Amino acid sequence: MKLTAFLSLFVALNTFLNPFFSAIGLRTAQNPTSKPANSFSVSSSSAMITGQSAGPTPFIAQINATLSPANSLKSVQFSVTPKAGSVTRPVSATYSSNYLQSRGYLNTGTGNVFVPVFGLYANFSNTVVLNFLFTDGSSQQNTVAVSTADWTDSCGVYKNPTVLQARTGSTTLSYDYIMIKNDCGSQSPVIIDTDGAVRWVGPTGFVSLSSIFFADGIYISSPTPSSSAPTGISRIEFDGILTFVHDYSNIGVTSTGHHNIDPGRQGMLLEVNTTTQTESVIVEVDTSGNVLKTWNFANIISQAMTAGGDDPTQFVGTGSQDWFHNNAATYRKSDNTLIVSSRENFVIAVDYDTQAIKWILGDPTKKWYQFASLRAYALTLDANSLPPIGQHAVSITADDNLLLFDDGFQSFFQNPPGASRSYSAPRKYRIDTQAKTATEVWNYPNGQSLFSNICSSVYEDEPLNYLIDYAHLIVSGTGAAELIALDNASNKIFDYRYATSGCSTMWNAIPIHLEHMVFTSVVPLSAVSRKRHGSAGTYDINLPLSGTAGIECRTEGAAGGAARNYQVVVTFARPIDINGATATPGSGGTASVSGPPSVSGNQVTVNLTNVSNAQTLTVNLLGVNDSINTDDVPVRLSILVGDTTGDGFVNSSDIAQTQSQSGQVLSASNFREDVTANGLINSSDIALVQSKSGTALP
Repeated sequence: MKLTAFLSLFVALNTFLNPFFSAIGLRTAQNPTSKPANSFSVSSSSAMITGQSAGPTPFIAQINATLSPANSLKSVQFSVTPKAGSVTRPVSATYSSNYLQSRGYLNTGTGNVFVPVFGLYANFSNTVVLNFLFTDGSSQQNTVAVSTADWTDSCGVYKNPTVLQARTGSTTLSYDYIMIKNDCGSQSPVIIDTDGAVRWVGPTGFVSLSSIFFADGIYISSPTPSSSAPTGISRIEFDGILTFVHDYSNIGVTSTGHHNIDPGRQGMLLEVNTTTQTESVIVEVDTSGNVLKTWNFANIISQAMTAGGDDPTQFVGTGSQDWFHNNAATYRKSDNTLIVSSRENFVIAVDYDTQAIKWILGDPTKKWYQFASLRAYALTLDANSLPPIGQHAVSITADDNLLLFDDGFQSFFQNPPGASRSYSAPRKYRIDTQAKTATEVWNYPNGQSLFSNICSSVYEDEPLNYLIDYAHLIVSGTGAAELIALDNASNKIFDYRYATSGCSTMWNAIPIHLEHMVFTSVVPLSAVSRKRHGSAGTYDINLPLSGTAGIECRTEGAAGGAARNYQVVVTFARPIDINGATATPGSGGTASVSGPPSVSGNQVTVNLTNVSNAQTLTVNLLGVNDSINTDDVPVRLSILVGDTTGDGFVNSSDIAQTQSQSGQVLSASNFREDVTANGLINSSDIALVQSKSGTALP
């Protein structure tokens, strides 16, 4: 009777107070739920919203709450409801209790918690949904109205793009958010959604072309606290906090910001200027800014030319001479290669460890081709392929091919400068290192209608979903930049045009994921699903740490039985210890951990068993300790046997893709078609995919 009376009083008070909280921009819990220990118990954990405050930009806010008991929080998730008519997925993130404590946002003594919310619309009454998860297993949902101020666009270009084609609800695209790298105005970088709305800007007070979304934050080239010289890097949290990370002037670096920052094998690839070289040195650094490796292409190329009997002084420059003009770099895992774009000359690949040149892809009418020592590394193009000229934004796609933006403009420094074209185009090449050939397997000439002679980019998100940035157009005599999205059938999804001066508006743009983000005090860098394909070796499927979960399409044997075994490998920034691991199956699914996780340095391996098909499960790493923080780290994995295209459905496209690779040698570009994971692609794989046709992820 006492319990009944208490619950009746609680409901009455909630009904009475709800209009009051709504009037001040707050609403009480909408859907509190609990998992009582028995039918007579009620959860004692709760959160009361107590206020909110504006962040450093209109796109960021802080929602304040008080917890009871004070130490009862396990995690809290926020989700920003998209505007009416939007086709984007909500910006959403989950903060672990330990993460909030490490940032000073949770006091377990008082129960005061401050929840950073980002991705808000400026000058708008945003609807934010909060989901509190408590240590007793109960949860509570609150809906909060967050009204934001207008945003002053210091570049004067991002608020009102010319919409040549809007994204509509009838279209599909694997990504919803875009990080634009700019050096106009006073805020850098800029994040927009695929509706064209600005959703976040870097509140730095300075701008830089060079930045990267890495380890749940944004690293950017920056001046040091005591100097205006851009010889360091800083990290911007999504709540707007800027932290200086490292200064590299002590190793001769004079700028960390001449072009891009790209992901490397272990850390980030900074393209730097030094006291002796201009735009020809790359430094790999970790999340703390420590130098892991350095590549000096003046030295690498000089050594190769000398060994080949040529005089490197006739090609390699010194000091301020922009002879190389490095503007991008990428890591190819399948053969441990660093691939570098030299706008003046070519795309060059070197062994990541020995730094020996492996191959060169470029225009043979340029100066480099006159030297036999460099010509010896040249890949042969087939008759239907064009060489890249003045290219930017090299990256490796899901099928292990080389993707780049081919600007089509000759050299500035080297002579002969080589050929030019009248248009620019993204191109993808299949590189055969044994045959020393390059074959163009995809391009998007766009009717040969757009010519962006410098800057620009193209990147692939999920397979065949592209974002193209024409950064330096001249339209009716005026500078313009243009963003185009393509889906996996090469359909144009949107087309937005912006005013620009030079490349300042968007010299580079890349798809990112601000949905399903997870913030823990111990930060994972990457996760993969790993399988051995018989004698053909081991191949990994990437498991993104935000956005849509990675899809594992493989199983064991031609039968593809109900119970399957998988292995998840997670890499952290530092060496770690771990207490254990569990698996949380998707609705109606099964999965469990087989044996204790194994740890090697900064990697942990978890073996899964009894994993059912057509589900998204979560691997929970428990008590991960990196000697600074301890936290539980979740990693999501979708299982859909036969989904070789990775789109969440098994259908005729997967069957056709598997049939097209039947009889081919297994490689990093086609291992997904070996769904039986035996090292061969044959009729057994085709039959298994056919048997799964019609299945899909929930």
